[in-house]
Amino acid sequence: MTRLELGRNYFEPNPLHGLHDPTTSTPARAPISVRRTSNVDMIRPHGMTETLELVGNSRDLYTDAAGNGHVAGSASMDASIAFFNGRTLTALRTTPEHDSLQRLIGSVAASGFRAKTKELVPQLLRGRNPLFILLDDIPVATLISGHAVGASGISGIGQSGYVPVADQCAGFVSGGLLMNSFEQQGSSVTVTGPDAPTLEDPHDPQSWHRLEVLPLHAMRRRRRIDIRRTLDDALRHGCRAAIDVDAMFRDSYVRADGVETIIHEYTLTATIDADSLLILTAKATPRVLPWQECPGAVASASRIAGMTLQELDIRVRAELRGTSTCTHLNDLLRSVADVSALLDILSEQNR
Repeated sequence: MTRLELGRNYFEPNPLHGLHDPTTSTPARAPISVRRTSNVDMIRPHGMTETLELVGNSRDLYTDAAGNGHVAGSASMDASIAFFNGRTLTALRTTPEHDSLQRLIGSVAASGFRAKTKELVPQLLRGRNPLFILLDDIPVATLISGHAVGASGISGIGQSGYVPVADQCAGFVSGGLLMNSFEQQGSSVTVTGPDAPTLEDPHDPQSWHRLEVLPLHAMRRRRRIDIRRTLDDALRHGCRAAIDVDAMFRDSYVRADGVETIIHEYTLTATIDADSLLILTAKATPRVLPWQECPGAVASASRIAGMTLQELDIRVRAELRGTSTCTHLNDLLRSVADVSALLDILSEQNR
């Protein structure tokens, strides 16, 4: 590719940007715990106007009493999206394979895609399978990949075409700085973020599954969720057994100079009754947010307390809407439902 095709847009920090306080490490794996990590990379290997490739991997890792890690499950995905032709899914390859998933070909990677996926492979949803979380991220990964289109600065492409929808979330609140700026300029505003610190633990090669180096103008969504049993929380909440949850997600973009920068990042802690699977507590911490109004969504995380893991996905979609919430934070909250699958691993390994 030529220098012109690669673009040279770096962008100074946007004055409307929100919090810039990224995490700089990953917690050490605790004995008798399970960690799920995943990534979905958004890549355009043939040029910014060509097919969007979504390359995803996920891994479940059980840590025994001696601190040794054992892979308990994994999955991978390669999806091709005709981004500039209706955002249509044109190819899908997964490991493990599921023939029924080929019926997703031709679907638009937007609203309704997740529902269709659940209809085709309900067993993956019920089991909160490592492959399911990759498929579930296809619509949002397609959406946020549009950031690379505008931020690349490549001649002839312009912005991604995305227009903020007023009152869709805290960042797009009517009368807020972002929406006022958009109305004045008549075009979308480019998100800027801080450099992305490395999350892999240099002393623990199993802290994350293997991730490839991202090319210029690629993006990545990465997730982590850790669970372990905790006696202290059980006593505090008056239950027989409690589960401590520590989770995070990060969306990042590689600029034209090769620097990976963060667009969104949250961390989350939660406590769950191991018997009833009732969520007892939940607290989100914003780390990197694109706009000044975005922190208004943070308190919404506590609203999942009182929900069970079985109903979490449906209730978050139905109840957490509007300017008190964040669509990206909601994705993190929904991922807490994965705890049920990780608990099964914990039980199987300790029989």
